[in-house]
Amino acid sequence: MSSSAEDNANSKIYSQEALFELTAQNPDRYYLSIHENVYDVTEFLDEHPGGEEALKEYQIKDKGFKDATESFEDVGHSMDARDMMKKYQVGVLADKKEQKKVTSDHDRTQSQSEGLNFSFLVVPALLLAAVGIAYQLFVNRA
Repeated sequence: MSSSAEDNANSKIYSQEALFELTAQNPDRYYLSIHENVYDVTEFLDEHPGGEEALKEYQIKDKGFKDATESFEDVGHSMDARDMMKKYQVGVLADKKEQKKVTSDHDRTQSQSEGLNFSFLVVPALLLAAVGIAYQLFVNRA
C-alpha cells in the first residue's frame, strides 16, 4: 500500500454513528477496532493464524461491540503482524471517549455475568467434593 493510500485510510474519521451505519450498509464486511483504529479484516479472515472466529468475536456490528485492543495485545503480535495491519486500516474512531465507555460498560456486564456463572459452579463442586470425602471416610472406617 502506498504512503498516500495509508494516509487516506488514517485520515478517515468515523463517529460511532457513522461506523454503525457503515457496518449496517456492508453486512458482509468485518470491521473491528484496535487502538482506536478501524480495520476492515474481511479479506484477512481466512489468513488469520488464530482463525477467523478470533476476529469475528470483535466484529463491529452494533452499539455493544467490544474493542479488540486488549486481546490483540495479550496475544503478543509480532512487528510483522502490526505492519500488516496497515493495509486493512480504513480509518480512526472520532469518539474515543464514547467508544471506551461503551466497551467498558460491555466488559463490566460481561465480567459480572461470567463471575456469577463461575461462583454458581464452584459451590456445587465444593459440596460434591465434601460429600465424596465424607463418604470415603465413612466407608474406610466400616
